[in-house]
Amino acid sequence: MERTVNKGIAFLVYTNIFIAACAFALTAETFLLLKLPASANWYLPLLFCCTLFVYNLHYYVKTGTKKTGSRLAWCRSHKGLLLSLLWMSGLLIAGIVVTHFMELFFTGDSLNYGNISLFIFVPFAVLAYSHSIIPGSKKALRQQGWLKMILLSAAWSFTTTLLPVIMLMHGSTGSLSAAKLAVLFLHRFLFIAALSVLFNIKDQEEDKADGVKTIAVLLGPAKTLRYGQWFVFLTNLAASLLVLYVFGLHHPAFYAAVILPCGLLFLSYHRFRPAGEEAFFVVRYDGLMIIKALLLIFALLSFTV
Repeated sequence: MERTVNKGIAFLVYTNIFIAACAFALTAETFLLLKLPASANWYLPLLFCCTLFVYNLHYYVKTGTKKTGSRLAWCRSHKGLLLSLLWMSGLLIAGIVVTHFMELFFTGDSLNYGNISLFIFVPFAVLAYSHSIIPGSKKALRQQGWLKMILLSAAWSFTTTLLPVIMLMHGSTGSLSAAKLAVLFLHRFLFIAALSVLFNIKDQEEDKADGVKTIAVLLGPAKTLRYGQWFVFLTNLAASLLVLYVFGLHHPAFYAAVILPCGLLFLSYHRFRPAGEEAFFVVRYDGLMIIKALLLIFALLSFTV
C-alpha cells in the first residue's frame, strides 16, 4: 500500500500535475477575493494547462543534460509520458484559446491589442526563464544572478493575480481598486518568494556550480534558514494583515485563514528537511500553496455575505 502511495505521489509531482494544481488553487483564491465574474472561470483551466506545458517542457529538455537526481531519473525513464503530456496540454491550450477567441482578442468589434501583446510577451518571458531563447544570451533568465527567485515569484504572482484581471476585464476593473490589486500581488509575491528560497537551499550546490547567486549560495543554508524564518514570517504576516484590512475581511475565520500559512512558513524554515525523495519535498513545501488557497477559499465561501 505504502509503495503504491509513493508511486502515486511521484507520478503527480513528476508529471507536474501537482504544481499545475497549485497554480489553479491560487488563481481560484484570486477569483473569489476579487469577485471576478463566473463567466471568466475558463481562465483557470487555461492556466492549469499552461503551467503543465511549461513545467513538462522544462524537465523534458533537462533530461538531455548531464544533471542527476531522483526526479530526472524518473523523467528520463518516462520521456514518452512527458512528451504526451506536452502534446495534450498544448492541444488543450489551443482549444481553450480558440473557444474563447473573441473574449480574449476583441473588445466589442475592435481588436484588443493589449491582450494580443500579453499573449506574445508572457509566454516568451516564462519560457525565457528556463530556456536560453533570448537573442545574444546563452543563459536562461534563471541563471542570471539574482533573477532566479525574483522572476519566478513575479511570474507566479502576475499570472495568478494580475493577468486574469488585465485579460478578462478589458480595462474596466469596476469595483477593483488599484490598492486591492497591489496588495494581493505583494501578498502572493512574498509567499512564493519564501517558498522559492527553500527550493534554492535544496538546489544550492547546483546553483553554485552554475554560477547562480541565490541567497542560499551567498549566505549558506544555515544562515539563510536562521535569519529567513523570522524575515519570512514577519513580512508575510504584515502582507496578510494588509490583505485583511484592504479587502475588509474582519471575521475571525479570515484571520485564521491568512495567518496560519505564515506560521506554516515559519515551521518550514525552522524544521527544514532537504533530504529524501524529491517528490515528497515538493509536496511538503509547494503544497503550502494549496493549503493557503484552500483555507481562504473556505473562509470566503463560508463567511462572505
